[in-house]
Amino acid sequence: MKSDIFDFAVVGQGISGTLISYFLAKAGKNVLVMDNNYIGSSSKVAAGIVNPITGKKFIKSWRIHEFLPEAKIIYDELSDYLGIRTYTESNMIRSLYSVEDENIWLSRTGDPEVKHYMLPVADTEEFGDIVSKPFAYGELTGTLQVHLSDILEAFKLKWQMQDQYIIDKFDYNCLIEQSGSFSYKDLFFREIIFCEGYQAQCNPYFENIGLAPSKGEVLLVRIPGAGFKKMYKDHIFIVHQYDDVYWVGSGYEWNSNDDLPTDKIYHKLKAELERVLKVPFEILEHKAAIRPTMHARRPIFKPHPTLRGMYIFNGLGTKGSSIGPFAAKQFARYILEKNPEDLILL
Repeated sequence: MKSDIFDFAVVGQGISGTLISYFLAKAGKNVLVMDNNYIGSSSKVAAGIVNPITGKKFIKSWRIHEFLPEAKIIYDELSDYLGIRTYTESNMIRSLYSVEDENIWLSRTGDPEVKHYMLPVADTEEFGDIVSKPFAYGELTGTLQVHLSDILEAFKLKWQMQDQYIIDKFDYNCLIEQSGSFSYKDLFFREIIFCEGYQAQCNPYFENIGLAPSKGEVLLVRIPGAGFKKMYKDHIFIVHQYDDVYWVGSGYEWNSNDDLPTDKIYHKLKAELERVLKVPFEILEHKAAIRPTMHARRPIFKPHPTLRGMYIFNGLGTKGSSIGPFAAKQFARYILEKNPEDLILL
């Protein structure tokens, strides 16, 4: 390893672990990233959608006026740092199913709170005869597709080259606190941050933190000659990936204890896609993952109540792409400066 003792160990390299590691390293700290390299990580399966307007009433996402500008600044910074494209600005076309939906949409386009995200007339020309037209359409601006899997892979390769990354299924029994620092197997570090996603349910140091994991399943499909780049939201999302390949997903399943793809959701997504599309498609892959959602629908970051130098950062859930940069930057500042105000995200 590069160092005899690291300033920080970060356990988990999803979006939360990756971003907190980046900000700590940017501040000059020596960071070791530990991850089990699990292919079913929700950060690797997600489409990375940043959507400022949500729900049937088309309301503004929580604090999106703060999170979105900060996210774009940080993702641009990461693009320069990693030498990759970290996100794509892509409008979203939303299906409206009734006169009531259309009236609500049109009334919201005049609301100063949200009108800059909502267009009164949707431009759906690129969809042509590819999709079955609903009652009407709305179009959202300010929507992003964050290339999460590319970001995670680029950081992983960089940290491996710098000898600051290990693949390890973390064994809590091997973690020893001693004289204000920690050892783990043959590794030593001053502080440790757990960013384990839904697997935090097994963490004995942070119990009953309010996790409400939700399972999601997605399809990767090829739609030959489709060509559309805008995101499309009906009862499912259709998000362009590359060439003629699209991401299709996803719903919530609250009572599942595994992260395996199911026939039930496969056929449900397939049926929805057959309803929406008027052209043939080919299913390439079916994936599932469990999101680290919280009962309170807010991320958690806090120090351990008794073990100095131990923290948890988790619960970004479905909003990781939008909330993650802001939250990680703020929590990193708390860890470095210990200002209690930085523990308050609400």
